[in-house]
Amino acid sequence: MATSRFERPSAAPIVLLLPDVDADRIGYWQDQWAASRLDCMCIDMGAARRPDRNSWVTRLDQAIRGLDAPILLVGHGTGALTIAWWSELLGQEIEANVVGALLIAPPDPAAAEGDERMHAFAPLPRTILPFPSLVVASENDRAISIDRAFSVAREWGAGFARFGACGHFGTGDGLGAWPQGEQLLDSFIDLIETGPIRATRSDTTFFSGWLPQSDQSLRQLRR
Repeated sequence: MATSRFERPSAAPIVLLLPDVDADRIGYWQDQWAASRLDCMCIDMGAARRPDRNSWVTRLDQAIRGLDAPILLVGHGTGALTIAWWSELLGQEIEANVVGALLIAPPDPAAAEGDERMHAFAPLPRTILPFPSLVVASENDRAISIDRAFSVAREWGAGFARFGACGHFGTGDGLGAWPQGEQLLDSFIDLIETGPIRATRSDTTFFSGWLPQSDQSLRQLRR
């Protein structure tokens, strides 16, 4: 019998945090997670205010290759796009090390009214992600509408978590350390460590029944 790629990790995963543009501001929740949690590490992406897709993908690839442990990726905004592009361009050789990804507020890089710095990440990758993943969206995100975020989740074969009015989940949106996001992360880690094996890429029942019961909800995606 064939063995699923998505076996339970033998050790707790290391969480690699990928920031959004302009994330070098005081109070960013990723920095607070890295300071308070032993399992979280921030990746230095270089030019935080002028991102380059190939440079960011390369830095992520180097960080993953430098770790001999299960890895959970948490990307915010541009960081989420970087994870999707890494999986499409470079991840085939070592993607088995990645046990899951939280993709927070991925912007639409082709949106005419969006941040022009995102054009370097266009077009949006459309390849189904080969590891369990969850797109997290806000109802009032200036970078992507809730409906467009749901479509992105479908394109990537990911689950979908809908938060309330959290803006773009940035430092100016009043989230502080974003404890609800940290609760989501812990739930995701628990699921990866003890939950059912995801046998196929399209088996989105992997995500049912575990999201925190505050203002977010999960829509199962059927392909």
